[in-house]
Amino acid sequence: MFAGICMTARSQGADEPVPGEVPRVVEVKGNLELDEIVQVRVIGLSAWTRIQGNTPWKIVPFLNGRALSGNYPAAVNVRAGTLQFHLRMTPESKSAWHNVLSPPTLTRPVRFSVGLELQDPFDTSMTLESNPAQLVVMEPEWALAALVMGIVFAISFAWLSATTPILLERVDRADGAAVRFSLAKVQLAVWFFVIFGAFIVIWLATGNYDTINGSIVSVLGISAGTALGDSYIKSNQEAQKQTPDATSDDPAIGKTVAIRSAFGHGGLRIRLARAAKDLLSDSEGYSIYRFQIVAWTVVLTTIFVSGVYYQLAMPEFKPDLLYLLGLSAGTYIAHRLPETLRETRIASSSGIPYAASMPADSVPSNKSDLKS
Repeated sequence: MFAGICMTARSQGADEPVPGEVPRVVEVKGNLELDEIVQVRVIGLSAWTRIQGNTPWKIVPFLNGRALSGNYPAAVNVRAGTLQFHLRMTPESKSAWHNVLSPPTLTRPVRFSVGLELQDPFDTSMTLESNPAQLVVMEPEWALAALVMGIVFAISFAWLSATTPILLERVDRADGAAVRFSLAKVQLAVWFFVIFGAFIVIWLATGNYDTINGSIVSVLGISAGTALGDSYIKSNQEAQKQTPDATSDDPAIGKTVAIRSAFGHGGLRIRLARAAKDLLSDSEGYSIYRFQIVAWTVVLTTIFVSGVYYQLAMPEFKPDLLYLLGLSAGTYIAHRLPETLRETRIASSSGIPYAASMPADSVPSNKSDLKS
């Protein structure tokens, strides 16, 4: 009986960790980065594994107190107290990764530890207060390459916008034909650059390029359809009056008209005011049809950029919101037909020839040019 009591005492003692060997993370080797392999050294791991029910193969990394669920060790050395992890984004850890990776930056100090998924993480020497681990959010080389590419695209588009009619449309006025910024083209350009930039940022931070969802395709499709419908109405009117478009591909006419009529003269404030008036008004003045599509574009792109910045994921717009955006675009397109007809009647009654039939250098950009 005494022997049995002693054996029981030894068994219970074997199940308890040795005092002073409570598991504690003391070192991480390798780049702490998504899709990289790191080795973690834990003192007291051997004693912890002797407790009934504890297995090192169920341990997962913790970043800022959040478990990377499903990210189990690829290799374990209990005697050396080391665990090797391949830091992957599993379906269970997707939310935790997005939380720690956003907002996008190059590196971020984090509290790193390991532990069982549904329990508190082990103690760690890598806390935010002292000796934090450095999480690599974006590789500097790839981030620099993406930044250069973005700057090149932005400068190229700005140059095209200033020297070609890429964002312009012809408008017939009583004082002659000129060009202005096309609301449909500007909206399409805004959505393209917003979605393109979001795609690059998410890919740099997470390595995931399967980020385009159905609602994003629908938004871009609505914008493209708006631009296509707008162009069709304009081209149909041009065909009926058999007059070439002043914003044709002719480089001489297109470049001169774009610079003089769209951007004109004056400071940046004057040119921005002129562009805003182009987008919000028609031949009758400021238009509610144009205002509502500009308002929805600004609101939804702001929500979109905010979602990508703070969650590193493409927002998913519900069908009802997409229907509302489509209704807004449809209302604008429906209003464009009478608008173009009205502009044609105004130009015809003025008796002033169209811009395409005039020398490129004499195209009037505004009333002051006409008077001069």
